[in-house]
Amino acid sequence: MTSMKAVTFANFGAPSVLQATVIERPAPGPDDVLVRIHAAGVCYHDVLSRGGKIPGGEPGRVLGHEIAGEIVETGANVPASRNGERVVIYQRLYCGQCRYCLSGRQDLCRNSRVLGESGGGGYAEFTCAPARNAIRMPDGLDMKSAALAVCPVGTSVRAALGVAQVEPGQTVLITGAGGGLGLHQIQVAKSVSAHVIAITSSEEKAEIVSQAGADEVIVSPDLKFSGEVWRRTAKQGVDVVLENVVSSTFGESLRSTAQNAIVVVLGNISAKRVEIDPGLIIARRIRIAGSGNATYKDVKIALHLLATGAVRPFIGAVLPFPRVAEGHAMMEQREVVGRVVLSGW
Repeated sequence: MTSMKAVTFANFGAPSVLQATVIERPAPGPDDVLVRIHAAGVCYHDVLSRGGKIPGGEPGRVLGHEIAGEIVETGANVPASRNGERVVIYQRLYCGQCRYCLSGRQDLCRNSRVLGESGGGGYAEFTCAPARNAIRMPDGLDMKSAALAVCPVGTSVRAALGVAQVEPGQTVLITGAGGGLGLHQIQVAKSVSAHVIAITSSEEKAEIVSQAGADEVIVSPDLKFSGEVWRRTAKQGVDVVLENVVSSTFGESLRSTAQNAIVVVLGNISAKRVEIDPGLIIARRIRIAGSGNATYKDVKIALHLLATGAVRPFIGAVLPFPRVAEGHAMMEQREVVGRVVLSGW
């Protein structure tokens, strides 16, 4: 047996359940590649999985779906020339045969799962993935930055440019703007010359939100911000809302909209139901849309934005893999601005 270092957890629970160990190294199937992992981001999805809050998951897995690394072995059906290629891993393992996959919307495949939900994730020295999921990264882009391309940056591209189709001159409201998604959404929206109003409940995060490029920052500890948005937009409202919080902000976001605005829902921090006012939605012709994983096109746009500097990755902490429990604790306690990235053993 060829072994490798990895971080796993025997039971659901607090961050301390994550333990460094040694497990069997995976071997690539005929259509797979083996990737040596150089950097892995810690997503809040990982935090929920470790706590047992994602349906269908089991303990014992290797978590992590934000992966950048190097191909070190190819399966029999994969060109050997791909060895040495620097890649990011498209996080959704999809069927490739349904109508969504065939139309380029692998993010909608009903027969898919996210890498790490059933093991094979990024908290390890190596991972195997289908060769089609390994996306070459631009030359010069460092691994730690590239690790954020598929999830926080790619997800931001999908929401802002794919679903909302933000255009130059539009006003975009972003809730939870100081989080890992919000800080990158600001930059994606600015890349197409939109006007960004960022909402944060933390005075401490206001400066970093401004540094990300927000045109206006509203600090709202009680999350009652619609009146201030209304004032700042001369009672016109915003064209787009990127909702990363939802549970405590959704009503205020709806009240902040202009006529025919779109509200894109990405987050659900408290995982609870919210009330809506149908009359407001009808009167303002508000469109509400869900958004999730990036498409391949979104990932390629994300990599380009990172490589050209149009989007600067916000990495709040870099930790060696065995200290991933500290990263989970930092995220749960909101002690980090941006992403935690794992690198080195």
